[in-house]
Amino acid sequence: MHQLSALLLLLFWFSVDTASAQSVRFVTDNAAPIELKAGEMVWHRETGHAVLSDAARFAQGPLSLTAARIDLSFAPDGTAQTMTAEGDVVLVSRDKTGTRRAEAARAELDLTADKLVLLDNVSITQMGSPSSDNNNTADAAGLMGGELTLDMVSGRAILKGGGDKPRARIELR
Repeated sequence: MHQLSALLLLLFWFSVDTASAQSVRFVTDNAAPIELKAGEMVWHRETGHAVLSDAARFAQGPLSLTAARIDLSFAPDGTAQTMTAEGDVVLVSRDKTGTRRAEAARAELDLTADKLVLLDNVSITQMGSPSSDNNNTADAAGLMGGELTLDMVSGRAILKGGGDKPRARIELR
């Protein structure tokens, strides 16, 4: 009987995890212009590098990322190539179906490959639509892991374990 209970629990765990992983998508628009804001921006033209600090913000279409510091590197023609964000990184995506929010210690964005990776103690919260009664963090579903990879073209997010989070975890409330 205990083996059957354990098996059912495992089946439930994997079925919930798979269903939730498929439903977590971030709304993206990689063709939208990039908007940068910060209390302080330092541009190093000769090295093609910029540092944003004091409430740094990166936004592209419906997706925004805030952090204590954002470092950007540029190609010789002036196009942004990579971005690294550190310190209380928060990624938010909103649309009519709801809000997805991810938090991590740092993030790395490769703009040439359209891939964003959040690292170190990643937590994702998915809330209902603004018009529903389910747009409350107390009612939100949560995922936790060590690394979140976001495809900026499709919006598909993959959460993996890592570091002090050896497995991805789901929390339903």
